[in-house]
Amino acid sequence: MKTRLHFLGLLLAAAVGAQEPAHDPVVQAVQKVLPAVVNISTERVARRPYRDPFDEFWRQFFGQPRHPDNGGGQSLGSGVVVDEDGWIVTNWHVVQRATKIQAVLSDGTKYEARYVSGDEKNDLALLKIEAKKPLPAVRIATAAEPVLGETVIAVGNPFGLEHTVTRGIISAKNRRYTVDDTTFEDVLQTDASIHPGNSGGPLINTRGELVGINMAILSQAQGIGFAIPARRVAALLATWFSPEKRAGLWLGLRFAHQDNQLLIADVQKDSPAAQAGLRRGTVVGAVDGQKFGDVLALQRYLIHKKVGDEVRFELGNGAVVAVKLAALPKVSALDLMRAKFGLRVQPLTAELAEALGLTVAQGLLVVDVERDSPAAAQGFRRGIVITHVAGEEFQTLDRLAEQLADVQSGDAVNMAVFISERRGNMVLQQTTSVALQAR
Repeated sequence: MKTRLHFLGLLLAAAVGAQEPAHDPVVQAVQKVLPAVVNISTERVARRPYRDPFDEFWRQFFGQPRHPDNGGGQSLGSGVVVDEDGWIVTNWHVVQRATKIQAVLSDGTKYEARYVSGDEKNDLALLKIEAKKPLPAVRIATAAEPVLGETVIAVGNPFGLEHTVTRGIISAKNRRYTVDDTTFEDVLQTDASIHPGNSGGPLINTRGELVGINMAILSQAQGIGFAIPARRVAALLATWFSPEKRAGLWLGLRFAHQDNQLLIADVQKDSPAAQAGLRRGTVVGAVDGQKFGDVLALQRYLIHKKVGDEVRFELGNGAVVAVKLAALPKVSALDLMRAKFGLRVQPLTAELAEALGLTVAQGLLVVDVERDSPAAAQGFRRGIVITHVAGEEFQTLDRLAEQLADVQSGDAVNMAVFISERRGNMVLQQTTSVALQAR
């Protein structure tokens, strides 16, 4: 009798256990991150007048063109919320063509997303939505690198479906591969299935932390997918989240994380930080009494400050230095183009394009080129139209100024240009890409 009761008890316990939520670490990690995963779609796709290397990339890795010939709205990929204020990271190639971007949250709420910044070499882009409330954000695993054989999960929204989850392992690290003339360095390789629709979504570990951003999968071989490592994602976000770029505040500091310490990597000349006496190489123990484990966490804190606020830096030598934040001085994009490359340009309007007989209606028209300048060395001349700078289509002078502010002497900046010239009764038009080295 006791044996029968014991057996019945085991059956009852098994039945009750089957009804309880799963305790598998993978399931828990997925449930933790799903609210932060978003679908990225576009209403309209801008057409390019020149061959896009990412079209070849899309054909090689997915066996299909990245965009159909006809325009219109379509689901392009996924993204992930990295800050509760509505900051979203996705692949650069997912949104690079979009003129209007829509982000759909996990609860179905739709927002128009604003393209903020992008990096073609790292295939990463930053978007912003004006959310009505704080959003669930993914935690970025910056403390430790993923190890070979570690379980990872790719989450996204492939082909316009609802959330899709695939499981695999880290197969290799520090991979390098080239598609057409685009080379991707230092990427993770995984056998978790990655589709075009979850490109830009998160690759997470079993703790629900982001270890990479899904990027691509080889169409020629099964079980070979790639992701951008979390440390590179965090490094770019730290650059994009500087108080100068995101809040218009002038601090004048660049930080680095070395040997588990925050360091001042650079101090801008004549900035509030320089005037307060902060020096390059100084260890930062705390800011306003708070300790920060990485540069990104510190930058996310600083962008919520305002002009006139005082920031107290507790240094490694025991000193405390207060820096009063100022408004960021306005820098003209036109002045930067002239100072760095020797180019005098002006925005191209539709009326000006029509008067000049140009088939492009947006970009920067070159009106003069300085002698012995980087632009002159590359053959720039009056009448050339610059359509893209550093992989981004020209939109506004403010955005161009933000791009050029980070360009240092000796840096190479790729520019896509449109050239139109008349030869007798014929007008020859061509597009090409030119790398200009800043002086």
